Amino acid sequence: MMLDTIDAAFVRRWRTAVPLAPVQREATAGAAVPVEPALPTTPVANERTLVDRLLVEAAPQWQAIADRIEAARGRGRRIIAVAGCERGEGRTTLVAAVAKALRSRGREVAVVEPEELAPHVGPTHDKRIVLVDAGVWFPAGPIRRPRLLVVSHGCEAAIVVRRARRPAAAAIEAALEAIGIEPLGEVVTFADDPAAAAVEPPT
Repeated sequence: MMLDTIDAAFVRRWRTAVPLAPVQREATAGAAVPVEPALPTTPVANERTLVDRLLVEAAPQWQAIADRIEAARGRGRRIIAVAGCERGEGRTTLVAAVAKALRSRGREVAVVEPEELAPHVGPTHDKRIVLVDAGVWFPAGPIRRPRLLVVSHGCEAAIVVRRARRPAAAAIEAALEAIGIEPLGEVVTFADDPAAAAVEPPT
């Protein structure tokens, strides 16, 4: 299923309306997040502002991704990875926006880095959804199953993020299924600036 994109024109309007400071900070997954001079300069405040703007501008698309994750949770998939193909695709922004969309529905959501995942792995009666900002699972070149097994350890389902300029690869879905991870779809980001987070939700 192909869903509408977050219009890149929104990003241009946002940049015009809110002048960006020349300094950028490095986000957790390597994505540069602009610092807005009119707001407090803490990273959390700036990320929340960007996420809020994106959620308002394209609510149906974010809700569609949240639907996909909730359906997976209903099938017993509690730990959901957001994995990518290269650095700077906007995975961190995507995770933050989807987490907020899920929380708006009353869901309890934990957002973790791969190194923080261990306490969440294993049988539990925990009703939370655990979103993992999982980093790069599918770098350029052939998919290496041993590496994929290591980086995906503990995850039960995955959304894959890739830039639009990179062709889709059916082998990614097959590779995930082969190691027991349910593929929930692919999010395509269109802007080279990962902070723009122009996305097309899972197909």
